[in-house]
Amino acid sequence: MASTSDVKKEDSPVWQYVPIADYRLPAAPVIQTARNSLSVLQRLFKRDEAETDTLLKQADELRMLPRWQLERIAPALDWKNAAEGLNAQLADWLEQESPEQSIIFLVGPPHSGCVEILTTWTEQQAWQMLKSPSPEQVMAGDGAWLSDQNDQRNWVLPGLEKVYLRHAAGLNLIRRFLDRACSGNLGRGIIGCDSWAWAFLRHVWHGRQPVALALQAFQQTQLVEIFQRMADSADNSPLFFRQSDNGRYVLPPPETSEGPAKMSNFLQLLAAHSRGNVGIAWALWRAGLRTEPDVLANEDNGKEDRKQLGQTIWVAPWGQLKFPSLPPGSGRDEAFVLHTLLLHNGMPGEFLQQLLPLSPSRTMEMLFRLEGAGLASRHYDDWRVTPLGYPAVRQFLQANGYLVDQF
Repeated sequence: MASTSDVKKEDSPVWQYVPIADYRLPAAPVIQTARNSLSVLQRLFKRDEAETDTLLKQADELRMLPRWQLERIAPALDWKNAAEGLNAQLADWLEQESPEQSIIFLVGPPHSGCVEILTTWTEQQAWQMLKSPSPEQVMAGDGAWLSDQNDQRNWVLPGLEKVYLRHAAGLNLIRRFLDRACSGNLGRGIIGCDSWAWAFLRHVWHGRQPVALALQAFQQTQLVEIFQRMADSADNSPLFFRQSDNGRYVLPPPETSEGPAKMSNFLQLLAAHSRGNVGIAWALWRAGLRTEPDVLANEDNGKEDRKQLGQTIWVAPWGQLKFPSLPPGSGRDEAFVLHTLLLHNGMPGEFLQQLLPLSPSRTMEMLFRLEGAGLASRHYDDWRVTPLGYPAVRQFLQANGYLVDQF
């Protein structure tokens, strides 16, 4: 398989894939090593707030960006470049007629784009996309789903976490599938797996050790490039991203004759808080963007002036950002629900009720409680941990001794 260094930087300089053993979290902006926890990071963020120059904008002078403007300057992540980077990483393996390892795993934490990247890659390469079994099929150990995977075409299964349920009856199907896939009986394939499911499955399946890759954690420099590309594609007029309390630039400004710009360490803090997860970082980035009310009120009248002079997008300092947190008194029941959601990368409430040692009414009560706190959300009946709430949820589960992922 191609090494990380084989990926051409001019084709995909941001999206880099490494063996899981080589995955590295971003360094927190501290001189001395501290234990990795949200409380430590929050103290660092408050210290950053104190290291201000001249106060420029009070929090009550600014407003969150309206949705239409967010979609223009911080749109949804485009996974095409990520898929191209994956293709470059897999180049040697793809060229081999009979590779030693017929199966490659791509593992990533929630909201990091693992499913989206593999879906995009599959479309680009015209491979076969395997459909995940339904929860009913998983619980029944449905052999029909397994027998459908016998044609040995090149295939991709983007979400392995949907092939099992943490239940006595919910593990048979995935064990049989992994045994067949990793023994080469299903031909050449790529399997995507959420990092929490990966941590769990390593304890319940002990077959042949597969090759597993991960999208390398995003550092500050990569976040700069991602967010700058978004802003550059938004408008012909220049955009200046500045921290509202001290005026320092969060993204490098257009070159001027004023000399080097003073830069904020906002994105370094963002990389550390998000643990290099680009999807989490993107959600937090959008949450921190601000504008002045008079700019919104004069949006139409000031278009020509902004094309010439540019527009300042203010970024709230960390001390002013409010992230979701666990409700007071949270304990075992909240942990049960959150941990199960992460182990399966989300699931319908109906099946969550079957997996938990809680009454159905108590399960739904916990879901609505977590939804109210901004930690869980639902799309139709599928519940997931939110990107903004994920850092707090991960820390809560780790502090309470639950199995967590390595990302």
